[in-house]
Amino acid sequence: MILDQTLGHIASKLDERRTELVDFLSQGSIKDFPEYQKLCGVIQGLDIAKQTITDLAKRLETEDDE
Repeated sequence: MILDQTLGHIASKLDERRTELVDFLSQGSIKDFPEYQKLCGVIQGLDIAKQTITDLAKRLETEDDE
């Protein structure tokens, strides 16, 4: 189904961005604590978005089975 592919693509892009940010964080390139907090907030937001997409995909899959 096209929607499943679209949701999978979006989830993949969120994962890629999260990985980039975690890599940046692990390199020790953060200037100060506010930047660290901001980066952690962005990563948290990506995780929430990914979970929302995963939940939606599961719900749509369940609806298709009915």
